[in-house]
Amino acid sequence: MSSDSAVKYHKKYVYSAENRPLLALIPKEATRFLDVGCGTGALAAAIQREHGWSHFEGITYSEEEVQYAQEIMHKVWFEDLNTFDFAQLGMFDCIICSHVLEHLARPWDVLESLRSHIKQDGALLVALPNALELKTRIAFLKGRFRYVDSGILDRTHYRFFDWQTAFELVRDAGFEVDVRTATGFFPLPGIRRLIGGAGQKLDVAMAKRFPGLFGVQFILRGRRRSA
Repeated sequence: MSSDSAVKYHKKYVYSAENRPLLALIPKEATRFLDVGCGTGALAAAIQREHGWSHFEGITYSEEEVQYAQEIMHKVWFEDLNTFDFAQLGMFDCIICSHVLEHLARPWDVLESLRSHIKQDGALLVALPNALELKTRIAFLKGRFRYVDSGILDRTHYRFFDWQTAFELVRDAGFEVDVRTATGFFPLPGIRRLIGGAGQKLDVAMAKRFPGLFGVQFILRGRRRSA
């Protein structure tokens, strides 16, 4: 995750993140939302503050997250996404999959199932970690591959994506990708504090120019492809 994603872990496997770069791509006209892998509902709360909504649902496989999220959303599904019957869902203006697809055995099937629950003029928002960002590449070059409790090599990740395969995942599920971006971090050891805001500007510029190297997360917005 990027440094501006406001990630917090209340307890192990309890996820609370606004993901500010993704929030910026929320369609202004959307009023009905579904957050797949909704965590504690932090993103829903942020959307309500900044955009407003009339109806919000979430899906999570954490009982503790349900307790938080149901205080914010109209409905929270306590389900395993690998076996969930998506036919139960209604229609939405915007469906969000922020850092959840990498935890699933067959994320492409999940996106294909969700496609029919997005209105024709609606949007899908996807955020995925970059498996080949700079720090991970350096670790690989050193012969080190270690799973950890959070981050790109989270021990609960089933699937890994780079700049191209993240795009293919969304495209092949039946979506036209109209926004494809990366947020990341450019290493500036010893001088970041000295250059102030210029460091953040460099982060943005380098993630845009070299998304597969300096991007920590990829964010894509897709629209239902016309038949």
